[in-house]
Amino acid sequence: MVQLEQAREQAHRTQQALAEVSATATSRDRMVSATVDAQGAVTGLKFHSTRYRSMAAAELSAALLDTIRQAQDEATAQVSQLLQPVMPGGLDLGDVLGGRGDLSEMLDAFTHGSLPGQRG
Repeated sequence: MVQLEQAREQAHRTQQALAEVSATATSRDRMVSATVDAQGAVTGLKFHSTRYRSMAAAELSAALLDTIRQAQDEATAQVSQLLQPVMPGGLDLGDVLGGRGDLSEMLDAFTHGSLPGQRG
C-alpha cells in the first residue's frame, strides 16, 4: 500500500509539473517569439518589431514555423525530462513523444506482461 501511495503521489506531482510546461523561442532575427505548452500547441506569438509587415508571405511563414518548431522542441525536452523518471524501463520516451513507437508492438507487449525492449 505504501508503494501504491508513493506512486500515486509521484504521478500527481508529475501531472502538475506537466500542466506548467511552457517553452518560448525567439526567431534568429528577434522579430517574433512563440510560446507553446506541453503538447506543443501555440499559446502565444509576440512580434517585437513591425518588420513582418514588409515580409513576403513565404518568408514570414518560414520564420513563424521555424520559431514555433524551436519552442516545440524545447517543450518536448522539458516533458521528456519530467517523464523519464516515471517511465517503465525499456520504453524509449523519445519514440513515444515523437510518435515513432509501434502501437501494436506496445499493446502486444503489454498483454504479455512486458514492454517493448524489456526482457522477461
